[in-house]
This record gives sequence, structure tokens and C-alpha cells, in this order.
Amino acid sequence: MARGTKTVIIFILAITLIVIGGLYFLKSFFSAFAPPKVTVTKDFISTNRDFINGVTIEKIQVDSIGENEYPIKYIVLYRTSCNIHHPTNKPPNPPNKIEFYKPGKYSWDEDTIKVRYIHNGLSRQSLDTTSKLWWLNKFGDHPVCPIKFEQKQWYFITIGDPQVTGIFFYIDSSGKEHQYFLASGVSPI
Repeated sequence: MARGTKTVIIFILAITLIVIGGLYFLKSFFSAFAPPKVTVTKDFISTNRDFINGVTIEKIQVDSIGENEYPIKYIVLYRTSCNIHHPTNKPPNPPNKIEFYKPGKYSWDEDTIKVRYIHNGLSRQSLDTTSKLWWLNKFGDHPVCPIKFEQKQWYFITIGDPQVTGIFFYIDSSGKEHQYFLASGVSPI
């Protein structure tokens, strides 16, 4: 091969490498602005990021369903929270999957409450004033999730990510699982 041909091939390869690297960087940069992908089943919750702040599952009594087929007005009757155990002498390594019925690097507590909520667009607002809220202090320290998902029962799950208002989870009478992801619209920066 002639010297000029080798130079042109090297130049084209270098430009191609720079373009592919730039496209990969742009994809990575803009995907950071997207809400996390979360999957909920009756056995686990997983994400493409991590659960550094844990997970909270609320069992709810639904008053009304909106046009998007998920609850818009409901009462929270029970809450359980997954608390991540971060090591004290190492950098945190939070999980990206939490199995409800298997022990892990987390524990669960419970809270019996009675708070009314309404979803207005992307936000969730309490209908009760602070003086009307009813709850017991958190109790329990369980290695596995104390809640058992029931058919024909709604749950609301929060994951401690500002980009996510929450996830409604429902198992219908045939056992099919449904999840309704509510992005908050908040930018991560």
C-alpha cells in the first residue's frame, strides 16, 4: 500500500473512533437525565441504578381510580420500609435489586398509619393536616419484607429517587402483575 493510502485509512479510523466515542458520551450524558428503569414483581424490585435510600411499600385502600387506570385518591393503611445497611469502613455499595423474601444487606421496619393522599398530575399531596395524621411509631426489625402481596390489592412504592414520584403496583384476580411508574419530572441536576 502506498504511504498516502495508509495515512487516509488511519485518518478515517481516527475520525470514526472519535465520532463513536462522542456518540457514546452523549448517550451516557443524556441517559443520566432520564428517570431510572424500575421493575417490580411480587418477589423483588430492581433498577438500572441503585437503591441507596432504600424502598418503601405502602398498602393502600383506593377511593378512586383515574383515567390512567391507577389510583388518584386513596388512604395509606400500612407502610414497610427497607433500610440499606451501608458499611462504615468502606464506600457504600447499595444494591440494584432487593428481594422481598430473602435476607440481604438490608432490614425492614413497619409503620401502621392512616393518611389520605391525592395524586394531582405528577405530585402526591396529603389531604390531612399534620394535626389529623394518625400513625404509630415504626416498629420491627425484619430480615425479609413483612408484607405479603395480595391479589386485588393496590400498593404504592417509593424508591427515594427525586426523579420518581412512585410506582403503583397491583396484582389482578388472575395473578397478573401491573405496575404504573410515575416520573416526577424533576431534573437530576
